[in-house]
Amino acid sequence: MSYLQDEDSYKQLFYHFYPILLSFCVTILNNKEDAEEVVSEVLLKVWTMGEDLDQIENLTVYLFTAARNKAYDALRKQKRHAPTIAISDHIQEYIADENSPEILYTSGELEQYIGKIIRALPTQAQLVYRLVKEQGLPYKQVTEILGISLNTAETHMRLALKKIRTALNAYLSDKK
Repeated sequence: MSYLQDEDSYKQLFYHFYPILLSFCVTILNNKEDAEEVVSEVLLKVWTMGEDLDQIENLTVYLFTAARNKAYDALRKQKRHAPTIAISDHIQEYIADENSPEILYTSGELEQYIGKIIRALPTQAQLVYRLVKEQGLPYKQVTEILGISLNTAETHMRLALKKIRTALNAYLSDKK
C-alpha cells in the first residue's frame, strides 16, 4: 500500500516539496503563475499514482525530474525560450543603482545582491547552483534531475561560482 494514499501523508509531501519545486520551476519558466501550475500538476500526478508510487526509487529525484520536464513542456507550448541574461550587464545595472535610498536602507543588502547575481546566471548554471547549494542535493541527483553529465554539472557550478565571486569582488571593492 502506498504511503501517499492517505490525505495527511500527501499534505506533508505537498507542504515539504511545493516551495522547493516552485522555486526550481520559476528559475526555468521565469514566471511564477506558470511555475505554480506546473508544480501543482506534478504533485497531483503523485497523488493519483497510488501503488505505482512504491516503484519510485528516489522520490526527490522523481519530483524534480517531473517538474523539469513539465516546465520545459510549458516553455515549448508557449514557444518561448528560457531567458539568459548577460551577468555583466545585469551587474553593471545593479552597481549603478546601488546608491539608491531603497537599496542602501535595506537590511539584507548583500543578500539581495547575491540573489540578483544568482538570478542573472545562465539558466542551467542557476539550476545546478540552486539544487546543490540551496537544496543540498548531491551532484549525482542533480545530474539525474537535469539529465546532464557529472562533468557538465561541475562545469556549470564552476561558472556560477566564478561569476558570483567576480561580482562580489566588484561589489565589495566599490564599498571601500
